[in-house]
Amino acid sequence: MTGEQILLLVLFAAILGTLLMDRLRIETVALAGLAIGCLVGLVPLTSVFSGLSHPAVVTVVCVLLIVHALNGSNVMDAVARRLAHVAVTPTALLALVCVLGAGLSSVMNNIGALALMLPVVFSLSRTLGLDLRGLLMPLSFATLLGGLCTLIGTPANLIVSMAREEATGQAFALLDFLPSGLLATLAGCIVLILWAPRLFPLRSETAADADGAGLVEVCELHVRPSAASCALLEELIDGRVISVRRDGRFLFPLRQDTALAETDVVFVEAAAARVAAAIARGDIRRASGQQGSSTSLARAAVMPHSVVVGSRIAAIADLEETDIEVLAVTTQGRRQEGGIRDVQLIVGDVLLLRGPQASLLRWIEDNGLLAVSALPEPAGPVSVVPFAVFAAGLVLMALGLLPPEAALGLVVVALILTGHLDLRAALRDLNWPIILVIVAMLPLGAALEATGTARMIADSLAAGITPGNSFAAAGVMLAIAVFITPLVNNVSTAVVLSPIAIELAQRLGVEPGALLMAVAVGASLDFLTPIGHHNNTLAYGLGNYRFVDFVKAGAPVTLAAAPAALLGIWLAWGGG
Repeated sequence: MTGEQILLLVLFAAILGTLLMDRLRIETVALAGLAIGCLVGLVPLTSVFSGLSHPAVVTVVCVLLIVHALNGSNVMDAVARRLAHVAVTPTALLALVCVLGAGLSSVMNNIGALALMLPVVFSLSRTLGLDLRGLLMPLSFATLLGGLCTLIGTPANLIVSMAREEATGQAFALLDFLPSGLLATLAGCIVLILWAPRLFPLRSETAADADGAGLVEVCELHVRPSAASCALLEELIDGRVISVRRDGRFLFPLRQDTALAETDVVFVEAAAARVAAAIARGDIRRASGQQGSSTSLARAAVMPHSVVVGSRIAAIADLEETDIEVLAVTTQGRRQEGGIRDVQLIVGDVLLLRGPQASLLRWIEDNGLLAVSALPEPAGPVSVVPFAVFAAGLVLMALGLLPPEAALGLVVVALILTGHLDLRAALRDLNWPIILVIVAMLPLGAALEATGTARMIADSLAAGITPGNSFAAAGVMLAIAVFITPLVNNVSTAVVLSPIAIELAQRLGVEPGALLMAVAVGASLDFLTPIGHHNNTLAYGLGNYRFVDFVKAGAPVTLAAAPAALLGIWLAWGGG
C-alpha cells in the first residue's frame, strides 16, 4: 500500500466519520475534504472544479429546477383534494400515497418528490384525522424506492451511469434501471403497506386533528399560579424545564420544587399538543411580544436548501425586520440550553411562527422553508403544462434522441419561455447542499482510481469471487453499499464505490454494468437511520419519530427490497 493510498483512505474515513457525527453541514464536509485532498496532492489542482461541468451535476440541477416549476403548477393541491374524497380504507390510502410518491420519484430527485408530496400528506392528515406518523415515514421510504427505477430518479444513478460511460464508453439508458428498481420498489412498498401500520397506526389517539399533535417542541413560556413550580409545570405540559430566566438572569440550580413567578421566562421541552391545550385553558402563555388578531400562526419545516440551516435563531436577522417570532421549534431530541434564541436549526426542524400573515408567507418562501400547517396560500389555477413539457423531455431521453442533460435542459428552457418557471426564485430555492456534495465528491472519487486505491480494494474483494461470476460480485457490491449508505448519503456512497465496482469487474473479466447497478441500488436502500438521506431526516423531524423507529420499519423493507433488486439485476444482466 502506497503513501497516497493510505492518505486517501484516511481522508475518506475522516469524511465519512464527520458525516456520521452530523455536526457539520454535508456540503461543508465534502468541500473541506476536497480542499484537503488538493492540498496533500491527492486531487490535481486542474481537477478541483471538474465536478462543476460533470453531466451528473447539470442533470441534477435541471431536475431540481423542473421540480420547482411542477410545485408551482398546483397539480398536487388538486391531487390532495381528490384523495381526501376517495372512499377507501386508511390502508388503501397509504398504498395510494406510497405509489404516488414512488411514481413521482422515478422521474425526479427524491427530495423533490417528497417536497411535492408533503402538502398532500399533511392535507390528508388534517382532513381525514389520520396520524401523520403513519404516512410520513412510508412516504419517505417510497420516494427512495421509486428513485431506483430510472436514470434520473436519484443522483446516485447518474453517478454510476457516468462511471460506466467513462469505463466502457456506454452510459446507462433512462430505463436500464427499471428491472431491478421496479422489483425492489414493488417488494419494498408491499412490506411498507403491510408492516408500517402495525408500527404507526393510521387511526390513533394522536391523529393529527389538532395543530402540532404528536410533536415535541422547545419553547418559552410564562406560567400562571396553577403551575407555580417546576414539577407542576412539567406535569402540565408532559415535558421538562430546561432553564428559567428571572430579571434577565438564569436561575441555578433548578429543582423540582423551584417556585416559578408569572414574570419568569421558562424554557421547556414539551408535547406541543399539551402546551396548546394548557394555553387554551389559561394555565400558561407564550413568552412573546406579539398579540392580537392581526397576527397568524404557521408551522414550517426546515428543508435541505433552507437559508437558515445551521443558524441560531438569534442570528436570523430578518425575523425582527418582518415582525415574525419563532415561538417553538421541534429539535429531534437534541440537547438544548439557554433559551429559544440559542437553538441551532438543522434539516427537519419544524418552527412554530407568529406574525402578520403576508409577512409569514413571504418569509417562509424567502428562506426556503416548507409550510406544513396553517396559512395555505390561495390556490391558484391548476396547470398541466409543466408536467406535459417534462413528459416530452422524458420521451426524448427514453428514445435515446438526446442525453439526459440536453433533454432536461430543453425542458427548463421551455418552462422559462412559457412562463412556468421563475428562474431567479428557482435558483434561490435550489437544493445547493446536494449539488455541492456531488461537485466536491466527484474529484475525490476520481482519486480512488488515479492512486490505485480502487484497484487495491478490488483485488481484495476478487480473491473470494469466482472469475466471471458477475452476480456474486453484484451481491457483494450491493451488500457493501447497503452497509455504508445509512451512515452517510447515497451520493457519497455511489462516488466511493463506483471505481471499486469497475476495478472488480475488470479483475473478474465481466461487464461492469451489473456491479454498478448494484452500487446504485444499494446506495438508495437507505431505510435504517434518519441521517443517511435528507428525506428520512425530514420525516424524522416532521413526524417526531425515534431513531429506533427507522430500524424497526426500515429493516423489513431493506430485507425485502435488496433480494428483489438482485433478482432484477440477474434477469437483466445475467448471473455470469
